[in-house]
Amino acid sequence: MKKTIAIILCFLCFALDTIAAEPHYGMSIYGPEGLKLTEDEPFPYANPDAPKGGHLTLRGSTFTKLNPFSLKGVAAPLLDLVFETPTVQSAAENEPFSEYGHLAESIELTDDRLSLVYKLRAEAKFSDGEPVRAEDFVFSWKIQSDPQFNPLYRQYFADIANVQAVDELTVRVEFSRYNQELPLIVGQMPILPKHVYGRPGTEFGGDFDELAVGSGPYIVDSYELNKYITVRRNPEWWGRDLPKSQGLYNFDTITAKVYLDEIAMKEAFKGGQFDAFYVTVSKDWALDFKGPFVERKYIVRKEIPHNRPTGMQGFAFNLRRPMFQFREVRYAMALVFDFPWTNKNLFYNQYTRTRCFFENSRDMTNVEPPSDRMREALEELREKHGAETIPSGALRNPLSAPGQGQSADYNMALAEKLLDATGWTRSDDGVRSKDGIRLEFEMLLLDENWERICEPYKKRLGELGVKLNVTRVQPAEFKKRTRVYDFDLITTVTGQSRSIGNELFYYFGSASADQEGGRNVWGLKNPAVDEVIGNVVAADNREDLAFHGNMLDRILMSHTIVVPHWHLTYDRVLYWNKFGMPKKRTSHIFFENYVRDYWWFDPEKNAQLEKAMATGEKL
Repeated sequence: MKKTIAIILCFLCFALDTIAAEPHYGMSIYGPEGLKLTEDEPFPYANPDAPKGGHLTLRGSTFTKLNPFSLKGVAAPLLDLVFETPTVQSAAENEPFSEYGHLAESIELTDDRLSLVYKLRAEAKFSDGEPVRAEDFVFSWKIQSDPQFNPLYRQYFADIANVQAVDELTVRVEFSRYNQELPLIVGQMPILPKHVYGRPGTEFGGDFDELAVGSGPYIVDSYELNKYITVRRNPEWWGRDLPKSQGLYNFDTITAKVYLDEIAMKEAFKGGQFDAFYVTVSKDWALDFKGPFVERKYIVRKEIPHNRPTGMQGFAFNLRRPMFQFREVRYAMALVFDFPWTNKNLFYNQYTRTRCFFENSRDMTNVEPPSDRMREALEELREKHGAETIPSGALRNPLSAPGQGQSADYNMALAEKLLDATGWTRSDDGVRSKDGIRLEFEMLLLDENWERICEPYKKRLGELGVKLNVTRVQPAEFKKRTRVYDFDLITTVTGQSRSIGNELFYYFGSASADQEGGRNVWGLKNPAVDEVIGNVVAADNREDLAFHGNMLDRILMSHTIVVPHWHLTYDRVLYWNKFGMPKKRTSHIFFENYVRDYWWFDPEKNAQLEKAMATGEKL
């Protein structure tokens, strides 16, 4: 492997003296002090000596295609092991946003952060043996403009102005504007082989549903739509000797099995049909998985604390619907969701109420009343864009879910008073209406587990004079309807990273509200929100990022675009006791992905497990 110049110069920070660009092996968002590993160091949460071999089986979701980038259909799981990006992101606790070169051997960033140059690794190859070259980078950017390409990518990489092949192994990327994150964002762009996906006469949205060709460590071995997919570790993978690849991708084969029935899925795990289980249902954790296999330690049952941001899960209002364009309606509906009762009677008191969009973040979570600086900034923004863009509560109130800390009866009475005062009167059937708009709508569900949660909420809403109809549909229909925003209310999760930024535009930005297949599920259009997101993205230090992020949080919560749910600060996990794992872990990788990418099959443990199960002995 060619060695790059392993020098981190201070020009990585924004607005320092002009210095000629030098090639670097990695980048951090706020400068060289954020890059904690040398070029030759593996990730600290990996075991470079992990043995290779064995098979891992996980559960997977339903799928209809092998193309993860086309708009229509549902992509198979595990395909992120097939495709790669220019850089790999660190999940180390002390690196909130750092990336190290992968397909790109070195990165040259200009001091104005408006362009960069990748020098590609000459040895990088796709799984069909063809080399990864600059033209593949150019193609992977240009193909995003195809209407059949998922628009989320086009929006995420929208500030890339041009990608140019300087020569076979050199790529120049130009940005349309300054954006602190952009040099790192471009490192997350999936690189597709032009000779496959750009073949003349093909349609991206339909001709590659049964094909997956990338440069990653695994290739698709076999699959059956909506049943299973198996990927096989590529013994000729070009990146196997890279320092940041050491200790990763240890299983020879990995299978994701699809279970359409929750009970069948749980019984399959207990029967050893798949190996690791991230439990998402509190009832299962409280009442299930406590039998002899757990007591004898055949199955390991753990609660693993984490400190990663939990984001916001909740019932999302579709503001495109007439009844939800009234903030008093949204607030009243949020008030009557009885979290204490739900947590006690349905969740076995396992959860904590979510107070804000950036919950459980070390420096982004600030729920206290706004500081003088914050209040002044909000008032200035409110004067600029209009009072309707920032409700007055954002200027004085602490961050919390509506009604949090008050009794259910108090919140119901307050909601009744609010709707009465704003002209929402009950008709003969008890359902409120105003100006011909009736408060009757649908909750669209995908998962049957949500039905038991929605029914008590439906009853509470009925007492308020709001009629909720609960409808559960199949995955294909759910995706079809949500892609074109054909819903009233849905359960959504707005995940947040440790370094918030560009993704906020497609969660909350006005430009994404009408974009088919986007993430702005609520249809929010607010110029004050757009400006604050711009300030978040432009922040050149962590303190400013946290300040503008908290400002955004206050504006969003004051508009009540969601009925906040709950969160956990630990992971509920189960796994069969036959694996090895690194001594040092990170909580910033999803559990099942960590198992998949960093654990390994331990033949000795497996033999002990089989022996103990045969005799009924305890491990």
